[in-house]
Amino acid sequence: MNMRTVCCLIPVAFAAGCGRSGMGSGETAGNPSVELEVILTIGEETGDSNYVFGNLFRLDHDLQGNILALDRLEACVKVYSPDGVFLRRISREGSGPGELMNPFDMTVTARGNILVETPYSGGLHSFSTDGEWLGLVTSFFSNPPTGIWGGDGISYVAVRNEVLPDENGNLICNPFIGRYENGEEPVVKYWEATFPFDPSDLTGVMRNGIRSHSFCADREGNVFLARRTPDSYLVQGYRPDGELFLEIDREPCMVVRSPAEIAEEEEFIESSLRSSGSSGVVLEYESEPYRDQIADMGVDGEGGIWVRRGTELIPTFDVYDYEGNLKFTATVPAAGEDSMYWKFIIDEQGILAYSLNPVDYQRIFVLDARM
Repeated sequence: MNMRTVCCLIPVAFAAGCGRSGMGSGETAGNPSVELEVILTIGEETGDSNYVFGNLFRLDHDLQGNILALDRLEACVKVYSPDGVFLRRISREGSGPGELMNPFDMTVTARGNILVETPYSGGLHSFSTDGEWLGLVTSFFSNPPTGIWGGDGISYVAVRNEVLPDENGNLICNPFIGRYENGEEPVVKYWEATFPFDPSDLTGVMRNGIRSHSFCADREGNVFLARRTPDSYLVQGYRPDGELFLEIDREPCMVVRSPAEIAEEEEFIESSLRSSGSSGVVLEYESEPYRDQIADMGVDGEGGIWVRRGTELIPTFDVYDYEGNLKFTATVPAAGEDSMYWKFIIDEQGILAYSLNPVDYQRIFVLDARM
């Protein structure tokens, strides 16, 4: 049922390479590099339904270190102990109070509430750690927030892409990354843009809107974001009130995508949108010819900002402190080079990973995060 392998972090020599220059005052020669090993997997192809995932769509930890897995197809959150033992399910499919329909996002707030986004059954639902439904945080029926990250208190950070008419009646896109507490409107916006809405230009809508940035938040409410683009490596840190306190600006390393990479990404995005019931745009996506500089972000419990390089086939993270100094680089060799759709959740409880587009079947990977 569960395969456990005892592993450790293996220090290796740090290797300088493309894009190492331009890092700023925090860059020093000889920064260490470590290899993150998979110490536990959760998931089966067939068998016990508690360990078989229909469509694993988001992972997180609760404040006790238990592993939360949002299963979109089964419309529930499966809860596992840190050792991978199934504990319980939170919610089920339906449109009644506390029930979920086609959920697509989840996070945990600093107070421990589990938030699950499902606009098809009302909006953003809140559950206790034990699975008790606490009610709707906010009702979202259109243009719901995505990529939600729990912040301080009851707050969360998310990206949202509103489509609104301008003063001339023309539709415009208004994407933004904001801090939410209660209600549909953010109390702070950390980034915002406006551009004409063209339903025939899915690429523009996605690249300039909900897929424009990678971002994360810590339990003190600090927010870190980076533009997903091939030609810029820039990480910005914001206080909860929107004050910019950190910029990490490195020289980008441009890497050409293979035709296979491009075809796979286009098919993945288009099929994902079809399965989510998206409408109003033409489902034809055109990938960038170069890899994005930054793919994933997270914040650990030791004040480390984890920035995953989008230019590397094997997952590679640059880990910085809150002053922008590079602490070390981490790689995940176990993922291999076929890890384009591996997603990482990095928080004070540890590191989790899963694949949105696995070769065989979905499973949860628990990584050894001890430094």
